[in-house]
Amino acid sequence: MMKALISLAVVLAVAAASLAYLSSVGVISIEGTVSVPESREAASVSPPVIELSLSISNSSGEVVEEGVGVLRVEKEAEVIFKPVTEVVSGDLALSLSGEMSLTSSTRKYTIPMPCLMTVNTTCYRVMMVIPGYDAPLKVSPGEYSISLKLKWDSARGRGHFKLKILVIAGSGGRAYILPLTTDRVDTTGWVTAKGSTRTYSLLIEKQVVRACGGYGEVRALAWLFSPNEIKEAKYLFKLIDKYSGEVIAELKLPAPRTSTYYEALVFIKARPGTYILEVTYPSTEESKGVTLSAELLVKE
Repeated sequence: MMKALISLAVVLAVAAASLAYLSSVGVISIEGTVSVPESREAASVSPPVIELSLSISNSSGEVVEEGVGVLRVEKEAEVIFKPVTEVVSGDLALSLSGEMSLTSSTRKYTIPMPCLMTVNTTCYRVMMVIPGYDAPLKVSPGEYSISLKLKWDSARGRGHFKLKILVIAGSGGRAYILPLTTDRVDTTGWVTAKGSTRTYSLLIEKQVVRACGGYGEVRALAWLFSPNEIKEAKYLFKLIDKYSGEVIAELKLPAPRTSTYYEALVFIKARPGTYILEVTYPSTEESKGVTLSAELLVKE
């Protein structure tokens, strides 16, 4: 022990003697930022926007679009293909359905998509929950080629339509907030949130809904009156667990100007529970980022 202490003293003395003739001429300062994501996205689609063109010249028919994109699933995920936006112009009638196929080297998932779009006619479907369309579908890890079969009938007239199908993916999602078009929405009988005024208002289709296939579904409309144009007209929607205060789902949504109004329509899909739907409005002279809220109960 004594020898060790003597050796350490000798080393320190030598080091001190070696540094005695040196003086500080500069400083090395190391500064950095650490940003390491906890995990990769559960799934991704390439390309992120899949564009298809459909020309209909017969009252009924079908077309198959093979390999229109790729769905990459990094870990087991839940996937939903949800039609959320439709725009129609002209005088036409149409009933459009589809079938989505996800094919990898080892697995294949087929998702029927009845009544994707119905204009001036009727569409009947089997009243059963379809995984991947009405409720989340669990998909194993892998790389899947996306193919889509589109089938139509009762087509007549002339016009143009656009249909947007949102690809939603996650792991164990409790709720989703999806954008919808405000075209042809009838809010008769909807509930107006407390605090709504003639300048801004929040309407929810129902405040109590029953879950079907594990999820309850409801629409909500936020509108804002402004005679002056708003440069950044964006709404922020949040679905909050009433009891824990946890934000379950969130969506920032641009709102186009229609006359003197800015409207945003969303579709909410949530598992059973009690929630607060919160909406923050764009800032104007009359409304400086005001927030309105409404309670939503999803029953089993």
